[in-house]
Amino acid sequence: MSMNLPDGIIATALAEHKINRRGFLTFAAKGLAVAFALPLVGRGADVQAATNRELASAYIHIGADGSITLSFGGAEMGQGSMSGLAQILSEELKVDWNQITVLQSAVDPIVSYWTGGSSAVAGRYAPLRNAGAAARECLIAAAMARNEPADTNRNNYAAKSAVVTHTSGRRWAYKDLALAAGSMPVPAELRLTDPAAFSLIGTRVPRVDIPAKVDGSAQYGIDAWSSDMVFAAIKHCPTFGGTLSLGYTPPTPSGAIAVVPCKVMETRGKVAKGTVNAVAVVASNTWLAMRLANSMSIRWTLPTSTTDVDSAQILAMAQGLMASGPALVAEADPPGTAAPASPTVNATYTLPYLAHATMEVLNCTVSIKYASGVAQSCEIWAPNQAASLVRSNAAAMIGLDPSLVTVHTTLLGGGLGRKFEQDYVCQAIQVAMAVKRPVKLTWRREEDFANDQYRPCALVNVKATLDTFKKVSTWSYRNVSQAILGQRGWLGPNSVDSQAVEGAVRLPYEFARLVEWVPLAAGIPVGFWRSVGSSINAFAVESMMDELALAAGNPDPFDFRHKHLVNIPTPDAQRFKAVLWAADTLSSWRKTLPAGRAWGMAIAESFGTIVCEVVDISQPVAGSIKVNRIACVVDCGTVINPDSVEAQMQGGILHALNATLWGQSTFTAGKANQQNFNAYRVMRMSEMPDVTVQIMTSSNPPSGVGEPGVPPLAPALANAYARLTGRRIRTLPFFPGARMGGL
Repeated sequence: MSMNLPDGIIATALAEHKINRRGFLTFAAKGLAVAFALPLVGRGADVQAATNRELASAYIHIGADGSITLSFGGAEMGQGSMSGLAQILSEELKVDWNQITVLQSAVDPIVSYWTGGSSAVAGRYAPLRNAGAAARECLIAAAMARNEPADTNRNNYAAKSAVVTHTSGRRWAYKDLALAAGSMPVPAELRLTDPAAFSLIGTRVPRVDIPAKVDGSAQYGIDAWSSDMVFAAIKHCPTFGGTLSLGYTPPTPSGAIAVVPCKVMETRGKVAKGTVNAVAVVASNTWLAMRLANSMSIRWTLPTSTTDVDSAQILAMAQGLMASGPALVAEADPPGTAAPASPTVNATYTLPYLAHATMEVLNCTVSIKYASGVAQSCEIWAPNQAASLVRSNAAAMIGLDPSLVTVHTTLLGGGLGRKFEQDYVCQAIQVAMAVKRPVKLTWRREEDFANDQYRPCALVNVKATLDTFKKVSTWSYRNVSQAILGQRGWLGPNSVDSQAVEGAVRLPYEFARLVEWVPLAAGIPVGFWRSVGSSINAFAVESMMDELALAAGNPDPFDFRHKHLVNIPTPDAQRFKAVLWAADTLSSWRKTLPAGRAWGMAIAESFGTIVCEVVDISQPVAGSIKVNRIACVVDCGTVINPDSVEAQMQGGILHALNATLWGQSTFTAGKANQQNFNAYRVMRMSEMPDVTVQIMTSSNPPSGVGEPGVPPLAPALANAYARLTGRRIRTLPFFPGARMGGL
């Protein structure tokens, strides 16, 4: 087939690319196989762009038996990406929804597979449409070649329900055309479906991953199994920065197969690359391995100072930096904008470190094949969001060519950014290398909480001045927080960490602004947490907007925000206005709330999606909150499946409620204080408010939905609480120290 392919299609015959994809040629010989690029998008894409080519990372196969398969190497972590991608393909391929099977493919040696940044579907919409249209046109070309009498007028052919029809009434099933279609060239111009004629995109179809999750056949990482495997449990030094004492060999407990010291592969905070900060206990089953690991007494060498891994000390450092630390300018609009000397409102907001607390604990299964003591190949089963990093780490550690490493991305029992990381994967590889047997390594819940790569804490100061028209004239914003990208070596000197200021820059509001970031050098390992910087900055931005509305004497926060958007012609400002007014209408109940109840709202953009949330709260007893209902309006561009959008908004709201009300990870002398859900309060089903979601109609390309439901919740709740009690909460969580026994 032709090598000159449009917009993201890489090949329809991989042999032309001389790519060694095991089994693919056999796969292609049984029908039409289309390989195409699902590009690397989301976090890390800019960093990797210079070194990664956009090569085939997903496949469509139409078999001579009528089977239609979409295989992709991304991660399904409950966000519905497998279903969304299949829905896009079904639309362009012109097949019925129930005719497609979706598989997660093993990772190719030269392709990057990352899932994050709410990009799983949004970032792959265009290339998948193109690939589906290319496959459809190849099938139609095969029908044209078969038609008697010959008719080369493409306009006389149509495709529907996996059948090509001719105006004469002649019909050819895809399965009968599949082999011949494999040798057809892709047209230079593809006939994409007019969005006005979509029949599947935008409809509520059942998710493809749900039946297996209901009947128990779904395979998560923790389900990986082989009859000859052994099991390992990890035990870290309880103090960040602590290492296995030099020259000390941990004894093997009775009943254990081995104890394997595990080296750190990446520096994160006080945890330094190349040090040994954990041991893995290997046993005949996971429960035994965990019991033995928990009971072991290990000789650790602790760091001389842990002041940078202590919550009280870190807060003091942040306060000092806020007052006099060297700041990097993230945005000055217009250039030269300075902090107001006499602000109308001057407020400081404090947000804690947060653990990811995924339901499925970290785990990884590794099988290395040896011949004469030399590694020949490696196979890995991992619930991970960055399969290409799993592959490259394994190849480097074992000493294999990447083509000899196969990575199976299993279903993820929650990702939330934590399973982008590689620490648990690298530990499992080290254990498998040591015992030379297939190994499943699993972290205890306590290890998971105590050795996370946390969302950074932040101290944010906002100063703003109102003009004579009671509008904001100058806005000064300073964020003191750790650098997620800096810990990964992805940040140049004197560069602003984009994760630290997302949600604070490029606001649609009409006022002069200065946004600064001050790096905080704390020893806590930090990482990507659902909506990352936006979850921090939306709290400060939208809380401050309400505080300014009160200072301006404007009791209507909707009206106050609208007045700062009216003169801005940019598309984002217009979208903001539309979402605001839709939320105003959706939450009309707020105008007749009974005594003892109050409402608050907030609006935020993240990952290209705008979300406005309005909360209705009450206070059953002093020192408590009951969230009664939430109205949510979302503009996420073209909607693939409304059910998935609604589910992600609801899930994001729940996630944000947990964080806003109770979530925090604190540290004392280098140790994490919260080590299980008994000290990390989460919402019960009976406490969940009613959530109504309205999706805005849009012709824009799809934007993210996995994370944008999180940022507006905290400020909306703080704004409601201030309205209800007269007390402004500027420090999260609302109820620190809450345990699962109650507030």
